[in-house]
Amino acid sequence: MTLPERAVIVALLTPYRPDGSVDLDALARHVDQLVAAGVDGLMPAGTTGEGALLDEDEIFAVVEATLHAAAGAAPVLAHVGRPATAATVRLLRRAVEAGADMVSAVVPYYYGLDDRQLVAHYEVLLEAAGSTPLFAYTIPDRVRNELSVAAVRELAAAGLAGVKDSTKSLERHREYLACGVPVLMGSDGLVFQALELGAAGCISAIANLRPDLLLELARASREGRSEDAERLQGAVSELRVELAREPALVALKRAVAARVPGYAPEVRRPLG
Repeated sequence: MTLPERAVIVALLTPYRPDGSVDLDALARHVDQLVAAGVDGLMPAGTTGEGALLDEDEIFAVVEATLHAAAGAAPVLAHVGRPATAATVRLLRRAVEAGADMVSAVVPYYYGLDDRQLVAHYEVLLEAAGSTPLFAYTIPDRVRNELSVAAVRELAAAGLAGVKDSTKSLERHREYLACGVPVLMGSDGLVFQALELGAAGCISAIANLRPDLLLELARASREGRSEDAERLQGAVSELRVELAREPALVALKRAVAARVPGYAPEVRRPLG
């Protein structure tokens, strides 16, 4: 399954029960709503999905439940990134065996890594992924390490399918685009600008709540209605500011809980 031009992929939230366990039923209801809204893809267990706070079995359960709920109506870009290469490979293989359309792995975090180490890490993941497209996910303010343009260029030649760019830098975005692989904007505040530069689409946290805004923005961009797209970007940015008045993910989950029956607005400790 391939992504359409200027795709809108949801950086999917992970719901919890009051006891702190993952609520796969609420996840399925949310996915049903998003698929009905017409989103172009789903990315479970990433930053917005609190993936760093989930253990490997929980991540796999979230990925599997997302695949089951989407039922082929929207591709699933399963996030499998862990700090260690071996742990990432384990999750990647499980996701591929479960039927993930694509996989994504964040740049390894905690320890400082150079280009040689990062390229070697992703080369192992590419081999493990086989024919399943692999995206690198760069978010330097969370992981300490930065995915250089030179590393992306080398990995593109090795078969990397694309990059999720959460650097918050349009200049770096331009540089990634010049590497010859699809680049997905991971910062909601820069979607319009990225699409104008030629981004393949976006992976959006706000789309959990307002997929219609992001889908209409992407549609306006595809149709060359730049003024409309810029206006819609303004609405997205205003919503981001409103949601940022509370700690990370709290306001977004509360808003989603008001729209999805039985969805509890819990975040996992230490966030909640």
